[in-house]
Amino acid sequence: MRINSIISSSIGNIIEWYDFGLFAMFSPIFSEIFFPQKNMQTALMETFGIFAIGFLCRPIGALFFGYFGDRKGRAKTVRLSILMISIPTLLIGFLPSYASIGMLAPIFLFFIRIWQGISIGGEYSGSIIYLGELAPPKHKSLLTSLPATGANLGILLAMLVVGYFSHLFDDAMFKVWGWRIPYIISGLFSLLIYLTRLKLEETPAFLEMKKKHLIKKNPIVAVFKNHRFSFLRIIGLACMGSTFYYFCFMYLPIILNQHLHYTLSQMAHLEMGSMMAMIVLVPLAGYLNDRIGRYRMLLFNAVLISAIILPGLHYLYANTFLSSMVVLIVFTVASALEQGTTPAVLVENFPVEERYTGISLAYNIVNGFFGGTVPLVCAWLVVYTQSKSAPGIYVTLFAGITLVFAGQLFLERLFIKHKTRL
Repeated sequence: MRINSIISSSIGNIIEWYDFGLFAMFSPIFSEIFFPQKNMQTALMETFGIFAIGFLCRPIGALFFGYFGDRKGRAKTVRLSILMISIPTLLIGFLPSYASIGMLAPIFLFFIRIWQGISIGGEYSGSIIYLGELAPPKHKSLLTSLPATGANLGILLAMLVVGYFSHLFDDAMFKVWGWRIPYIISGLFSLLIYLTRLKLEETPAFLEMKKKHLIKKNPIVAVFKNHRFSFLRIIGLACMGSTFYYFCFMYLPIILNQHLHYTLSQMAHLEMGSMMAMIVLVPLAGYLNDRIGRYRMLLFNAVLISAIILPGLHYLYANTFLSSMVVLIVFTVASALEQGTTPAVLVENFPVEERYTGISLAYNIVNGFFGGTVPLVCAWLVVYTQSKSAPGIYVTLFAGITLVFAGQLFLERLFIKHKTRL
């Protein structure tokens, strides 16, 4: 398989999560630029609302790109997804402020975020499907782990870029136009990735499907008519990774900052350290999976994460530097193992004829409705239950769902292996 196909299909996720990181870090600035109200808390909540809209629109994008991917091909679809991501990203960089055009500014931002969410709905899942179908069996976990590596690299780049430009300009200049530069760079880089994807080869699985006339007229209908359990299984397998990731990298920093009084600078360094570790650990986990078996690792990961969330949260609240570091290191390693394992399992466990539709929709439903809402739900649970353990119980429940499906798959594979020997 060609190296440029691997690289081009993997790096699109850098842009997706780079934009995610930018919006998260620019939220306080956006609340001033696009929602200039006397109550800054209200303006910030409105900004978070627009941020959430992008997540909630992902399943819509999954339906669109899934249908297109199963009808027209994997390569054409991943080209289209990165092209559609580049345009709204560029538009944010050139979007006038509330002071310039009034209420049109937040309205435009609202619709641009919808466009972004729909566009992103096919990128990550499309990448793992494309690589999973293109990869030889002995390297499948390694290659399908690369999009997750790109996602972590994107967040790290966002941190570095924001840090650089915030120091390059004074506060007033940064709020006027300094913040726009990272978005413009991102949009232009997305267009460059699109050009590299023009040379992507189609996957053998889709070419074989086309040759045998197995392409479905409506893969969306086929998913719910013929593959309801497979669809449910993809949701179950994705539950743990999506909620645990956002729990680690969006909710735990809130605890460290608000309850354990870590400074923003300390938080930034911890986040950067975690992301740098993930960039190395995720492909390493994929490599190990190809050596020792991904279904064995899938079950191990589900048991591990289910077991460590509540004790980890307890030790985090112990409020010592050593306990915090140990918990963050263990959580980072556990998340990296999950990211290196799950993608290949998802690709292998959905029929090829409706694979793009089924995986994209299931994965984006989980991330849009459960993963992206983890910080908000966890914060609400603490207030409602008056228990610091409630968020840990919530995320552990999702890990338990994945554990059930991981156990079922492991036993199924074990039975098939035993039957083959007989």
